[in-house]
Amino acid sequence: MAQPFARKLLVVGGSGFLGQSVCQMAVRKGWETISLSRRGEPISFSEKGRPEWAENVKWASGNSLEPNTFKDVLHGVTDVVHTVGILLESDYKAVIQAKTTCDAAKGVANVLAEVAGMKDDGNPLDPKNQQRAGSATYETMNRDTAISVAKEVMRLPSLDSFVYISASDVFPLVNPRYITTKREAESFLLSHRSIRSIVLRPGFMYSDQRPAAAFMATNLQLVNTITSPISKGLRSLPFGKVLTTPPLHINTVAAAVISSIENSETKGIFDVQSIQEMAVRY
Repeated sequence: MAQPFARKLLVVGGSGFLGQSVCQMAVRKGWETISLSRRGEPISFSEKGRPEWAENVKWASGNSLEPNTFKDVLHGVTDVVHTVGILLESDYKAVIQAKTTCDAAKGVANVLAEVAGMKDDGNPLDPKNQQRAGSATYETMNRDTAISVAKEVMRLPSLDSFVYISASDVFPLVNPRYITTKREAESFLLSHRSIRSIVLRPGFMYSDQRPAAAFMATNLQLVNTITSPISKGLRSLPFGKVLTTPPLHINTVAAAVISSIENSETKGIFDVQSIQEMAVRY
């Protein structure tokens, strides 16, 4: 679809798991691309060097919960993609991002403690709870970061769309707040008709560069294949939707993001099947 105007894309969490893929595909389209994250450039660049496509991305450092730290990069932004989020409040990313068994083991203890209900950090909504103050909670990461950025970019006359990466359902043993905070962010965005809100709800996402996640995706795909004859019945059971929802490669989700932005008629909520269909049009 022909572009009616030049795109200037802001990717919130652009240095992360999915964000880098979105930035790379936006650069391929010739869009001016800005990544906003606490660290600025991805840590992997210091280890492996900056890839060629990354030279065309502005790697801005800022806190999405503090508008004063990112206001300077908003001028002329036409589209925003929010990729920030956590599945667990423990160090699960040390496992998912691990490249060796030893690296993965570092985060296992905290993850197991959380899913087993043995880790008690108190009520995250209690302002008196200093233990969690400033920590990465579902409320701050999944919901508040999106709302904070949305409130700022809604004031931009140049803004066309806001893409929020949500989730299809809660995962087994994961705190229900994971999905409720996602839905609260969705509700905020969809209630403001002044912007074109696009909500993508993928299931489990993986990357070839993260062996642990790729391994989990392979096993989930196997479960999908085995349960496909009874998928309709399973979906009605607790966590049945997770077992029948295919995992998506981050490039598939990123392609769907770009495609949804390009199509001016795209807005609303999109499930895994719709994401796959949009990705084909990239």
